[in-house]
Amino acid sequence: MKTMVYIFDTKVLEDKKLFDKLYKTVPAYRQKKVDAYASDAEKRSCLGTGVIFSHAIKEAGFSEDELKIAYGENGKPYFKNDLDFHFCLSHSGERAMCAVSDEPIGCDVEIISPEKDTDLWTRFESYGKATDIPLFQLMNQQSPFSNDWLFKEVDLNDGYKYMTCTQEELSDDQITVYKLD
Repeated sequence: MKTMVYIFDTKVLEDKKLFDKLYKTVPAYRQKKVDAYASDAEKRSCLGTGVIFSHAIKEAGFSEDELKIAYGENGKPYFKNDLDFHFCLSHSGERAMCAVSDEPIGCDVEIISPEKDTDLWTRFESYGKATDIPLFQLMNQQSPFSNDWLFKEVDLNDGYKYMTCTQEELSDDQITVYKLD
């Protein structure tokens, strides 16, 4: 499997019929996560993440029913019955992001804010997710990033910062802006 990164603008999920239709297509665990959010915007973002995750799983040749999610010591999700299928999910505002690979991978999306160093924050988040190191540990280290890991920013000029962290170089053709048909 080659590494793929998917980005989805969840604003289209403001259409209640489309939201309801897609909600029914995601697994029960994702529906439960969507339901746990208070605001409609957060629900759309969480559902959008589930939609692109389901799409990524299918594109990788798997059925979502056959992959069993488990969680690492620090909460990192993985498939316990396929340790060579790695994934990472992130959402912020009206964007959802999913990265899949046969190697460990991390990703993060954040709304760009002048009050926060969004570049550094997305590096911390994506690296922490890739390595399963808690953020508080990374932020307390003098040199938190290992040279074995590479960062790739995706710039869509849309007010969001997208970052991936892998141990392999990512090319632009591995980044997909996912749109619903």
